[in-house]
Amino acid sequence: MAKVKKSFSMRPQLWLVKVTVHDPDCVFSIRPNISFDRIIKATNIDAAMRGAAVYCARKMQDYPGAHFAYSTKEIKPYYYPMRVVHQESADKVCFTRTKL
Repeated sequence: MAKVKKSFSMRPQLWLVKVTVHDPDCVFSIRPNISFDRIIKATNIDAAMRGAAVYCARKMQDYPGAHFAYSTKEIKPYYYPMRVVHQESADKVCFTRTKL
């Protein structure tokens, strides 16, 4: 009998990480101190922290003089909103769909 792998997982696959940038020379931004949320794709919180550390290290190489840091206390799962499809009744629609 063949095994079936489940592709749907209840664990969150996206994590929201708060990144703080201290940039006195304004190389990265026009403000010397900013913070923003970064979405990291990971399977658990430890992998999200590793991903945030890699992101900060790469950005510090790209922008010398700027210091990127992530908050370990402000990591939370990110659930993006589902797309909603609205269906109207046929009498409200001004066009019709036909098969060719």
